[in-house]
Amino acid sequence: MIETWKEYAIVNDALEKLVEKSNTIAKVKKALKHIIKAGGKRTRPIIVLLSGKLCGGQYEDVLNMALAVELIHTASLAHDDVIDKGVVRRNVKALHIEYDLSLAILVGDWLISKSVELTSKYGEEVIKEFADVGMLMSEGEVLDVYSVKEKFDEEDYFKCIASKTASLFAYSAKNACKIVSEDKKAAKKLYEYGLNLGIAYQLVDDLLEYLEMYEDKKSEFESKTLPIIYEEKIGFERAVIKTLELIKSYAKKSVDALNYFKNNEYKLKLLKMVEFMTSDLLKGYVSRNKEILKLLERYG
Repeated sequence: MIETWKEYAIVNDALEKLVEKSNTIAKVKKALKHIIKAGGKRTRPIIVLLSGKLCGGQYEDVLNMALAVELIHTASLAHDDVIDKGVVRRNVKALHIEYDLSLAILVGDWLISKSVELTSKYGEEVIKEFADVGMLMSEGEVLDVYSVKEKFDEEDYFKCIASKTASLFAYSAKNACKIVSEDKKAAKKLYEYGLNLGIAYQLVDDLLEYLEMYEDKKSEFESKTLPIIYEEKIGFERAVIKTLELIKSYAKKSVDALNYFKNNEYKLKLLKMVEFMTSDLLKGYVSRNKEILKLLERYG
């Protein structure tokens, strides 16, 4: 769906130009082309563009922010694949498999540095918040890595995903608004939109991995996720149902946060983004498994 949107094309075009124009050594540029052209849903930068437009700005006003958000996300994927011993993502070899471990880590570092440079045009406050999010993402990943080695309960899980995933969604929406508008309530509502969407999306991702639905993503490491925590207490079927209920709840919170804004095409797309990243994603994968599909249909 979102692949047909104007915002998707703007982001992909800008990313390709950024790589081509980057004044860097050949090995880094080759690795950048590999990891950027591997594609992705580009949800985070699209949310930046849409949030900026929703708050009265233009795409070009927040394009650097959109690129920064996508680059730090891409860096986190490169580093995560090293940590998780990931082999394939989106049917494309992980960077450390295609090249080597050292290059994957260093190109991830390059992407983080470039993302900070891109935010520099927006001033000290935005840069500081961007740095804070980068630290939160790292802290969340630490919690994730040690989830199988130490005590890790429901509270720990939500702290983990709020940091490693939802924080970037929340920042993306909120700061796109702050760049183009002085409406503090609008920024707050977009923060709520992004935070709840990020949590809902990570719940979906973890549920699909728990159900072994992914064929285009392979790694050796498995963290302890909410469905696993629930299964230990209430069994498989109830664990799935309870996780689905939480996905629905957080998706609704994300949608409700947009009630503050007047209806227009940008609000509509942000609403569709919630659907795309939760119910559509679930149905797209689960439709291949009749037994799990029955659970999903019974849920609602």
